Amino acid sequence: MEVKETRIYRIPAHNSVDPIDLFVTWYGENKSQVVIRCWDKAWTAYWGGHWVEQVERFLLMDDIGYLVTSLSRTRSHHERNWLKNIIKSIQEYLKAQGFEVAA
Repeated sequence: MEVKETRIYRIPAHNSVDPIDLFVTWYGENKSQVVIRCWDKAWTAYWGGHWVEQVERFLLMDDIGYLVTSLSRTRSHHERNWLKNIIKSIQEYLKAQGFEVAA
């Protein structure tokens, strides 16, 4: 698969969540891979068919549980809660950058 674009977001610490690096690799045709890194932990997911062109808008979905499940490598309650807070920080940041929730 050819990479069409890679976008990197440096998200500052906010609401008791450490700084986050968000890496978005866009393959075109609503296909993307996302890597979230917070200190020495990282989570990744590939979506071969999100319903909007920009995965950033896809990440703004209300169903945070789905995103956590897609990104999490563990069933650990502690890690899943931490990831949920990270995703909420990412969502707040993306909204502040002007991304809108997918309809």
